[in-house]
Amino acid sequence: MMMRTEFYTGLSQSFFQLLEDTYDYDVTIKVGENQNTQEFHAHSIILSARSPCFKSALSNRQTNDKKDGMILFTKPNVSPPVFTLIIKYIYSGVLDLTNVSGFNIFGLLVASDELILEELFKHVQNYLIEKEAAWLDKNLVKVLPIVSKLVNCKQLQDYCYESICADPEPFFTSKDFPILDKDIFLELIKRDDLEIEEIVLWDHLIKWGISQTPIIKQNDVKKFTDANFRDLKKTLDPFILHIRFHEISAKDFFNKVRPYKKVLPSALYDDVMSFLMAETEPQHRRLPARSSYHYIDLPKSKIIRRKHATILSNQILYKDASSKISKGNKYKFQLLYRGSRDGYDINTFYSKVNGKGQAIAVIKIRNSEKIIGGFNASGWNHKNYKNYNNNNNNHRCKNKSKLIGYSNIKPTYSDTDNNRNHFIFSFGENYKLKMGKFVSGIGMSYDNNFINFGNGDLIFDGRNGSCNQSSYDQSILDVDSSFVAEEMEVFKVIDLSEQSEFTDDDDDDL
Repeated sequence: MMMRTEFYTGLSQSFFQLLEDTYDYDVTIKVGENQNTQEFHAHSIILSARSPCFKSALSNRQTNDKKDGMILFTKPNVSPPVFTLIIKYIYSGVLDLTNVSGFNIFGLLVASDELILEELFKHVQNYLIEKEAAWLDKNLVKVLPIVSKLVNCKQLQDYCYESICADPEPFFTSKDFPILDKDIFLELIKRDDLEIEEIVLWDHLIKWGISQTPIIKQNDVKKFTDANFRDLKKTLDPFILHIRFHEISAKDFFNKVRPYKKVLPSALYDDVMSFLMAETEPQHRRLPARSSYHYIDLPKSKIIRRKHATILSNQILYKDASSKISKGNKYKFQLLYRGSRDGYDINTFYSKVNGKGQAIAVIKIRNSEKIIGGFNASGWNHKNYKNYNNNNNNHRCKNKSKLIGYSNIKPTYSDTDNNRNHFIFSFGENYKLKMGKFVSGIGMSYDNNFINFGNGDLIFDGRNGSCNQSSYDQSILDVDSSFVAEEMEVFKVIDLSEQSEFTDDDDDDL
């Protein structure tokens, strides 16, 4: 019986040694520009075998610069760190992205597309989405214009558009947004899943349009000339028919759209005005509300972004974290408590959150990207916290400096709450959610020294805490159950679809 044996590791090492020795090389590749340049020596036969781009260039040598019989290539658009990864991959088939920045990994994607290294391109595209989503989310304005021009980059293009739609505010408020490519902005405005209020989108469109119209030298619409309006109309014409004007309130339309009346088709303007003021049936084609529109009013947080809040809201609605929230749900996240602002005293904590209704507590773990927390479906209702006997040894950890690792501490509770909708959670890299559902025992408990989810499933004294699975179906920390907090915040969760209005008292002054 024949048996096939493959020795690819040794082969890879031998070829890589050939690169390091630069024996009998006949190609010099100069990469980078200005002061950041580097030369690499290579063998034409290996470059031809591994890269269709190099094969095509090398088959027509007369078009290449030569010096002393050496074939010369220049790649000013590829940085030395990126080409170091590429040449190692070409010779050995090995790619090590350990400690490589997101910027250089993205550069590797672009360069591998140019050199037609299909295997490498596919791997890097997947790697960026799976391992570097946080970097991508911070650089969408710069990344999307580049990947939109890469024909084989559909997967990453889709990721960028979906990420922007799920959390558009950082994208639209970035310093590079005013110079955003027209086609990309138009594609975003066409999408039904762009999670933004229509009047806010209109504001961004106007700001972008003014920046794209050189004749306009000021932002004050009252000072616009007829020529200003005429040129702005030319800039905005492709976008206007994709704005859901009928979803804008009469007040916002009057204050924010009416001043730009001259950039709208007159028939459309009259139709929307009739609809808003006289409630007449629209004669102009009325675009439907953005189908998955889920608005979350999130005050500026030191811990979470709107995408975190969207995922948590999905869980409150008993949906999978990757699914879209049902149409029409709008949430206000009202900041009740912040440790760095209000202090980490437990009595202070209860004074801020007690009796305020269902709330989400989020904790940023020190020296980590991990975020943990819990949803209190009933809200904190510790009625006796002010009069509680803090000297009672049943309620006090005798040495709080040893609180970390206190997996055996089971405080005596003054009260418990077993609402089946409580849950605890953690966010890892790239918004990856791990959730523990309350299944049995104690759901929430009240104690004058600790904040308790379950029977020690998530227990926290303001600075230190631990997670040990007991009442919830899984632990939210995988390795070390103990943690030290960098920051803590508690948000009241207000479902605006269930109330017509809320008072000014609900608004926290941030």
